[in-house]
Amino acid sequence: MTPAPYKSSVDWLRPAEEQQGLKRYVETVRERWRLIVAAVLVTTLIAILYVLTATKSYDATADMLITPVNSSDPVLTSLGLLRESSDPTRDVQTASQLIANIDVARRTASKLNSGKSPEELLEAVSAEPVANSNIVAVTAKASSPKEAQEIANAFAAAAVEERTATMHEEIAERLPRLEAVAASNGEAEVVEAGATTVQSQIAELKALGAGPDPTMRVQTKAAEPSAPSSPKKTLSIVAGIIAGLIIGIGGAFALQVLDPRLRRESQLRRTYRLPILARIPRARSRTDRPLAPGQGSPFVDEAYRTLRATLSGPRRSGTEEEGRLILVTGSSPTEGKTTTAVNLAASLALLGRRVILIEADLRRPVLGRFFGLDPSEGVVTALIDRASLGECLVGTKDYGPNLKLLLAEPDFRADWVTDLFSTPRAEALIKEAREKADYVIVDSPPLNEVADGLPLATTADDVLITTRLGRTRLDKLSELAELLDENGIVPSGFVLIGVNRPADGDDHYARPGGSPGPRQGKGGKRLPAGSRRPADESITTKG
Repeated sequence: MTPAPYKSSVDWLRPAEEQQGLKRYVETVRERWRLIVAAVLVTTLIAILYVLTATKSYDATADMLITPVNSSDPVLTSLGLLRESSDPTRDVQTASQLIANIDVARRTASKLNSGKSPEELLEAVSAEPVANSNIVAVTAKASSPKEAQEIANAFAAAAVEERTATMHEEIAERLPRLEAVAASNGEAEVVEAGATTVQSQIAELKALGAGPDPTMRVQTKAAEPSAPSSPKKTLSIVAGIIAGLIIGIGGAFALQVLDPRLRRESQLRRTYRLPILARIPRARSRTDRPLAPGQGSPFVDEAYRTLRATLSGPRRSGTEEEGRLILVTGSSPTEGKTTTAVNLAASLALLGRRVILIEADLRRPVLGRFFGLDPSEGVVTALIDRASLGECLVGTKDYGPNLKLLLAEPDFRADWVTDLFSTPRAEALIKEAREKADYVIVDSPPLNEVADGLPLATTADDVLITTRLGRTRLDKLSELAELLDENGIVPSGFVLIGVNRPADGDDHYARPGGSPGPRQGKGGKRLPAGSRRPADESITTKG
C-alpha cells in the first residue's frame, strides 16, 4: 500500500517534562496502599508477639562515688590509689574500668553463690560514668527484679572490697620497711628535706589499713525495679509500625520501578504526548470473548459513546466523500482491542452511520465466534480476489444493515495470508470499503508482535492504541510506539481500559433518565446483551 503523504510535526514520543514530583509519590503510595498496610500489620504483629513472648529483663542500678586522692601526697600516691588529674572526666572513666573487670566479677560470684560464672556476671553488669559528676552507675541486668538488685549491690560492694584488698596488700608490704627505718634512725629522723617523717608515714599507713579504699564507696544501693526494662511494650509496637511503614513504602517504590505493567493513566501522560480518547471502566467477563455492547455497565456504554464523539475531528488522509478508516491495535493480545473495535462499530451503527468492521487479525480470528457466524467467504477470499467485497460482507441480527462485517475465515491459517494486506488488492479493497461505508473499523493484531496490519495503519485516518491497566506491559507498548514512529504514524490517542467506575451517586448521566439498574427498555425491562433500543428510545437508523 502507498503510505499517506502525512507527516505530523508533533514529537509524540518525547516524554513530557517532569512535574508534580510530590504528586507522583502520593500516587504511588495510594496505588499500593494495600502493600503498605500489609507490611505495617505484619511488622506490628511481630512486635506484639515479641512483647508477649520475649523474656522479661530487669535493670537495677547502684551508684558509686569516686573521690580521687591529691596527687601531692606521696604516701597515698604510692599505694596505687586513684589520683586527681587535670581532667575529672578521665578520673571517673578510669574508675569505671576498675569496677567492671573480671577480678571484681570473681569476688561477686563467691559472695552471691548463685551458680553464675564470673564471666556471666561480668556480661550482665555495666559501669558507666554519670555525665558531669563523680558518680559511676553500676547497672545489673537479670530475669527477675530481686536478682538484678542483688547483683548490682553485690558487684558495687565487691568493687570496693577489691580495691581495698589491693590497698591493704600495698600497705602490708611497705609498713614493715618503714618501721625498720624508724627503729634504726630514731623517731625524729627526716627521710629527706621537706618530706614527712617516717613516723607520720607509718601512722598514716596504719590508719589507711584499718579502713576501706578512700577513693571509692557505694553512695546509693540499688533498689528493686518495679517494671521490666525490656521488652518495652510501647516502644516495641511503635518501632514495629515505623518499620512496617519503611518496608511498605520502600517496597511500593521498588515495585513501581520494577513493575513492567501499566498501573495508572499518568504513566501514559508522562511517556507519550497523546490524548486519552476514552476511559473504559473495569468490567467483569467470565470468558475471553470480546465484551458486546450492553453486556457491561451503563458506564462502559457511555465510555464508548465518548470515544465515538472524540473521533469527529479532521482527517489525516482521504476526502470527505470517503469513509473514515479507523485502525484499532494494541501492544499485546487481551488488551481489549477487539472489544473496542466491536463497541465502536456498534456505537456508530446505532447512530445511523454505515460501518464496515474488518477483522485483520488473521492469526487469532474471534469475531466470527463472537457474532455466531461461520463465514465461508471473508477477508482472505476478498484479498485473493475470489469474490468481491460485497459478496464477502455479512450482516448482524442485532445492528441491522448499518453494520457489515468482513471476517477472517477460520480455514485460512497459512503463513502466506499474513502478507495479503501489503498487496495492491488490499489497497483497492480498503478504497472500496471506504466508498461503501461512512466508517471502516479495522481490528488489527498487535503490530509490534506481527506486522500484518502495518500497511493498513499507514493509510488509516485514526490509529487507536488500546491499553489495559494492570495488563499492558510498558516495554511492549514502547516497542509498538517506536514501530509506529519509524513508519511515520502518529496515533490519535489511547483507549484506556480498566479504570475505576464512578461512584454509585455519579451515574445520572450514564443511565438514561437517571434511573438505577442495568440498561433498560420500555417499562423498565432489561434489554438482552447486544440488542438495540426500540425506535422510540434511540436515534432512527438509516435503511
